[in-house]
Formats: sequence, C-alpha cells, structure tokens
Amino acid sequence: MAVLLYIIGIIVYLALIFITMSIARGKNRSPLGFGLFAVFLPLIALIVVLIISPVNNTPQQS
Repeated sequence: MAVLLYIIGIIVYLALIFITMSIARGKNRSPLGFGLFAVFLPLIALIVVLIISPVNNTPQQS
C-alpha cells in the first residue's frame, strides 16, 4: 500500500511541474525557469505562474 501512495505522489509531483511549465509557456514566460522553480516548490510555483500577467512581446508603435 505504501508503494502505491509513493507512486501516486510522484505522478502528482510530475504533473504539477508539467502544468506549471505549460501555463508559463502560454503566458510567454520561461517554461524552463518555472519548471526549475516547480522542481523545488511545485505548489508555490503553480500559484505564482497563475497570478502573474502574460508578457506581451509585440513592439509598441508610437
């Protein structure tokens, strides 16, 4: 039973990392940077990436 919980924990941990990276990519943020952040603090990284605003890469005309 303990092995099953361990496997489920690893799956949830990896899912949080990939979800965080996916959201960061969608907001034009660095998926690698947020992925590394999520490796150490997955829940906090997910909350941060959900709160931050997207980056607009289009140049502004004056």
